[in-house]
Amino acid sequence: MLFDSLRRTKVKKLFGALALILAAMMFIISPAQANEDGLEVGEYESFFRGQTQILNEALEATTKNLTIEIAEEDLKTLKQNNYKLCFAKKVGNNDYNVVWQSSDGYLINNEFSWTPQYQIFGSNTFQDSVTVEASTGPKGIGLGEQITLDKAGVFGEPSTGGPDTSITMHNEYGSIHPGVNQLSTAIDGTQTSTPIYVAVNSVVQGDTVLTPVDKVLVWFQQDIETSTMFSESRSNSIEVDLTDSDSATRKYQDEKWITP
Repeated sequence: MLFDSLRRTKVKKLFGALALILAAMMFIISPAQANEDGLEVGEYESFFRGQTQILNEALEATTKNLTIEIAEEDLKTLKQNNYKLCFAKKVGNNDYNVVWQSSDGYLINNEFSWTPQYQIFGSNTFQDSVTVEASTGPKGIGLGEQITLDKAGVFGEPSTGGPDTSITMHNEYGSIHPGVNQLSTAIDGTQTSTPIYVAVNSVVQGDTVLTPVDKVLVWFQQDIETSTMFSESRSNSIEVDLTDSDSATRKYQDEKWITP
């Protein structure tokens, strides 16, 4: 309970700083306009820098880091047979069902990380081995926020509401497969927001609560791409639970996963 409270505080701090930065950006003015209005541009710049620092600190505090080590002989075998290093993210009690990231650029030491920055979208289908296609959205949203999908199938603006650790969708549209994107930093250092979840079954009008969980599935697979949906369990995979910690390391050695 204590950790959950601390995590909620970190996330609220993150989005509070982001909101202040956006508000500050509305007041950024040119030196000419500042002189005309009798204002000091430096005051705005100082405020903006301060809030940016808060945002960076909050992001760092909520970042989850996963290090994947690969033994040399295993690395050679995987590369020779065109395997990709894959990650998937947990949402609620649902099965993992989307390849969050996949890469063939892995080496002996690989860093993968993510922050609690989300988007919600809707898809008309869930289909095994097919790339996710958003039919509406995506729309940026945070934990502890709610959003309405209107009768025309358009997302409104998010507002505070629902469980603190979840995303709540008010569905006025009808049959839709809700999905969630999350920002991650891939092993090559690229930051992208890609799907972590698509509901296997469509939902009808009413409320749907989506709860991202800091559990990640890691595995190697051939012929697979980022954002591919899947419905069967991944062979020789490992689940890493970062719910109560900010970092972890796992190693692939002799075709098995170990904790070094």
